[in-house]
Amino acid sequence: MAFNTLATVRYVNVNSANPTPPYTDWTTAATDIQDAINASINGDTVLVTNGFYDAGGEALAGNLTNRVALDKALMVVSVNGWASTIIQGAWDPVSTNGPGAVRCAWLTNGAVLSGFTLQNGATQNSGSTPALQSGGGVWCASTNALVSNCLLSNNVAAYGGGGIAFGTLNNSLVVNNLAAHGGGAYDATLNNCTVAYNATTTFTPTGGGTWNDIGAGSIRNSIVLYNGVNYFFGGFNNYWVGAVSGQYSYCCTENEVGQVPQGTGNTNADPHFVDLYHIATNSPCRGAGSALYASGTDFNNESWNNPPSIGCDEVVVSNRTGPLSVALNYSFLDYPPQNSVFVNHLAWFEGTITGLATALTWKFGDGPTISNADYTIYHRWTNTGNYDVVFTAYNTNHLAGISASMLVHVASVNPPQLQAPSVLSNGFQFQFNGQVTANYVVQYATNLTPPVTWLTLQSMDDSTGGVYQIQDAPPTNAARFYRVGAQ
Repeated sequence: MAFNTLATVRYVNVNSANPTPPYTDWTTAATDIQDAINASINGDTVLVTNGFYDAGGEALAGNLTNRVALDKALMVVSVNGWASTIIQGAWDPVSTNGPGAVRCAWLTNGAVLSGFTLQNGATQNSGSTPALQSGGGVWCASTNALVSNCLLSNNVAAYGGGGIAFGTLNNSLVVNNLAAHGGGAYDATLNNCTVAYNATTTFTPTGGGTWNDIGAGSIRNSIVLYNGVNYFFGGFNNYWVGAVSGQYSYCCTENEVGQVPQGTGNTNADPHFVDLYHIATNSPCRGAGSALYASGTDFNNESWNNPPSIGCDEVVVSNRTGPLSVALNYSFLDYPPQNSVFVNHLAWFEGTITGLATALTWKFGDGPTISNADYTIYHRWTNTGNYDVVFTAYNTNHLAGISASMLVHVASVNPPQLQAPSVLSNGFQFQFNGQVTANYVVQYATNLTPPVTWLTLQSMDDSTGGVYQIQDAPPTNAARFYRVGAQ
């Protein structure tokens, strides 16, 4: 980030012992960012050192407080980056997007905010849709307001842009944000960003990751994956965009049916994440971006290669060094780890890496080593037996890799034992004991004369175990034949 040498620099230190306007040196630094902004004029720079900034702010529309309100064309920059300098908003304690909500930041045209974590911000749920209900993390007057090298996390907007609305976001990570439209970003321009694990509050595919109206904002050199709708319970949906070719360029993304958006250089290839945002040396996103859209440094202040990578992380192999440790977590869908799974059931694994890795591999004992996957993965076995699952991470100091492993027992589901049926006044009743995580389907037929037609009465997926009691009310004096399938 280039500074204007003719501008006045104001200083902010949350632990300042002598905050004195106009805050022009570290000995008189302001304790909250807004005080330094209020003392500034257009073109000034506000320099913020390490700290947790959760006090102060101003309301610029209605009564919604912004923890940091850049109402002038100035720069607010952290000394040591997003990991050390946190701006925290607030959720309304009753309804999240209620009158007690505090947005993290508000930017006018020409303002710049660089090098912060913006977390736990929220909008209100009434009033002006753009100004009061959009941009839980950051609201910008237009794409002429710039946010760069920031982490946007755990922010909620009632309408659009849980993470950011309307601005330009460069070299940033957008995760775990929520909104009705554009869980991560709404009508914003993104360059070299990673947008993952955000969601909408609706079932309609309205851009769990990004939402862009026709002609509003552009997404370039960015990864937009693993975002969902209806708090993820409604499925995955990464982007929504009007029918304008070119709003997405050199991006790694897909919609809910696997389609990539119209535009140059887009792909839906697995980016090979080794953690939340670092990509592996063999990632198809490495070197796949366009130098036209890369500026500054990546999320970790590393220089962009030419051509740059897609996403917020550049692969600088010489920096992927130092100690490594790994751990391996496993569960069957939403159940706690059990180290057992049924044949043909989908099991989920997560490898956790401490340190900087260049690559990772998976082994499941039933096929070749997998080297083109992320740090999270699903696997399905088709045969019974005991299988060693091995997760390995590599970097320049650990060329042979550091591994974690676990033994998984793959078994067949026990045939369900149906207890004797009983006749009720209005039908039939029978029961059986279910196994944890098994899937069951209860079927009936009206006769057993070939060809028999079996119809589904009830399905139970991901059993929690215990007794299942089945009741059926067929027409009067009708016969029923039942069977239960288990998988």
